[in-house]
Amino acid sequence: MSFLETEKESAIEADVETLSTIVAKYKFNWDNEHFVASNHKLVLDIQRTARKHMNSYQKEVSEVLRAKRLVVSQSKVNTALQGLLKKFKYYRLSLYTFSLASLLEIMLSGDFKEENIACIKTEIENLALAYRDIYGQCSLYLEKLSDSSLETSALKGLGAASKTVGKFIGSIPIVKEGLVDEFLQDSGAQLKKNAVGIEKKIVESFAEISNPEVRVFIEEMEDMIQIYGHTTDICFDENHIYLVAG
Repeated sequence: MSFLETEKESAIEADVETLSTIVAKYKFNWDNEHFVASNHKLVLDIQRTARKHMNSYQKEVSEVLRAKRLVVSQSKVNTALQGLLKKFKYYRLSLYTFSLASLLEIMLSGDFKEENIACIKTEIENLALAYRDIYGQCSLYLEKLSDSSLETSALKGLGAASKTVGKFIGSIPIVKEGLVDEFLQDSGAQLKKNAVGIEKKIVESFAEISNPEVRVFIEEMEDMIQIYGHTTDICFDENHIYLVAG
């Protein structure tokens, strides 16, 4: 299973590199029919494969979310975090690959009709929303898993107990003027703070992959719609190009 997973990850990385190479060569070969035809087919294949990988990672993550949560150690929480981080890394890279391939498909096919570009742009936007939605579910899952871990529960329990004992000692007339109750209450507050800190660290680590990073492709498609569908004249000076809308 580990070998198959590594092979899939390597295939995703290779597809990104292939698309980057096509982008670099496109500006020198946009009018080369052989280049356009052969790479158009390749881009469509990569786009289809990227969709398959996205669906695969969605199912894998959904299985994690459906699994019954038990009280686990903090090390198990960290293992779950690392596992989800890796899945989302390649899920996001697959979405990035799909989006880049979709942009290249428009360029290589030469189909710049507004309805075609808008349809592709909407699909990428929906895929990005789906990514954010399942990310949100996983973030909540990790937060709850960390909250129920043995170490976090123990820290919260000890914190609550220390504060309770401190208040009880503080109510005894003979010792209420001393610092013992204040020390215990402060210690309890610190223990609870440490427990919250563990949960916060887990969520913050996962937040690094919250953004699907495909906005750049959506903006490029919006520019295409403007240029090919709503521009009557193009003017330029030494520093800028101006699009005049009709």
